Amino acid sequence: MLDYHPEKKQFLAVDKVTGEFLLLDQGGNLLQAVNRRGEGPHEYSSNLVALSFNREQEGFLAQSSREQIRYNEAWEVEHRIRFSSYAGINFYTGPRYAVPYYRLPSAADLYFFTSFFSGVGVGLGEALPEEIATKLVEQFNPEKGELEWVMPYDTDLLPHFEVDDTRKDVRPVPVYHLNSEAGRLYLTFHRSNQVGVYDLIRDFSLLERMEFSHHSFSAANNAKNVGLFQFDEESIGILYFRGLPEPTVALRKESDSGYFPFMDPSLFYFVLLQNGEPQEREVPFPVNCDVREEKLLLPGGRLLLREQYTGDVEQEDFVYFVYELR
Repeated sequence: MLDYHPEKKQFLAVDKVTGEFLLLDQGGNLLQAVNRRGEGPHEYSSNLVALSFNREQEGFLAQSSREQIRYNEAWEVEHRIRFSSYAGINFYTGPRYAVPYYRLPSAADLYFFTSFFSGVGVGLGEALPEEIATKLVEQFNPEKGELEWVMPYDTDLLPHFEVDDTRKDVRPVPVYHLNSEAGRLYLTFHRSNQVGVYDLIRDFSLLERMEFSHHSFSAANNAKNVGLFQFDEESIGILYFRGLPEPTVALRKESDSGYFPFMDPSLFYFVLLQNGEPQEREVPFPVNCDVREEKLLLPGGRLLLREQYTGDVEQEDFVYFVYELR
């Protein structure tokens, strides 16, 4: 599950085995299955990173590190925007994200990020041109018809993050929510205790920074932020992984050789911010859901989560739960 269209009440998904794009109704019933992998006029041959509804112009958006394809509702190509992203991203199991796009009031077309995805780290190297070294986000500017780097890579303007002085080529991994309707970017990093709010309409200018704290956040346990969700105008949730000490992991592996901390939902918690103020209580991630799979934000302060499957045979159907923040 990659995207949800609130007006049409439809889900957009991808079958990782067949590569088909799936259109589902609100009850999970299949409305459409389309395969566009190939060399034909309405097909693609690059490894897709993202797929989503095009809520601005109808139809769908498919994106790789080399192009964005605009499909109409019949899955016919209406436009291809070709580019060469500085940092290529490849997912061999198909797209994993909705396309991160927004529209400025003064622009007739969509801006979209090309190598800036939540939870994805990219290595850019050390000898960078100044334009790239001093900026954080690579995006396509439809008014210029080309890629550009935006948003200052400036520790005075970004959420606090740990700097590794020995690895200048590695930037912090972003974790963010893009609110295209409000023109806001809510940003934190894997290892951070702040959320920065940025105005997309005014060149990513910093609007505010919100502090928060974790109940348990040890670098030795590989603790990190893994998700950021804007449930409504007042409520933000930061999902983070607490991790475990190595001796504890070793003990658990003795009784369960397949145990891995990052697959254990009991080690994940939400930190909540209400009107910018951190809440004392952390909300545990549902232990019956698979924290590795999709966490799709729905209207009304809700999250769609996939059931954690514990069977031994290959699944034919998937069960999803909808949780509401109250």
